[in-house]
Amino acid sequence: MARIDPVEVQKRFDRLSSILGDMATHADAQAAERCPYRDRHDLCTAKFKCRNQKPVAKTEDLLCSHDGQFDYRSAWETDPNAVERARAKLKKTRDARSTSEEQDDG
Repeated sequence: MARIDPVEVQKRFDRLSSILGDMATHADAQAAERCPYRDRHDLCTAKFKCRNQKPVAKTEDLLCSHDGQFDYRSAWETDPNAVERARAKLKKTRDARSTSEEQDDG
């Protein structure tokens, strides 16, 4: 049976954490610019009324007229301290990866 190398396991774990951290960072930035209920055709998929909904001619669809200036992220934050801890952990992971990549290049 092959032995598990803890150093290699940690490298893979760090890489996976980095990928997931990048995804979370991207989603966090996108949430500040785009309504989460707006689909790729700029139609509203929300099941509730919103002041940004505009009717589309001859259909029951609603157009999302959100201008991209409203930050929706706080709508789901029930524990601001937990959010700050998560953001700090993501930053720490990104910083560690950057340092590791600089050492590998050097």
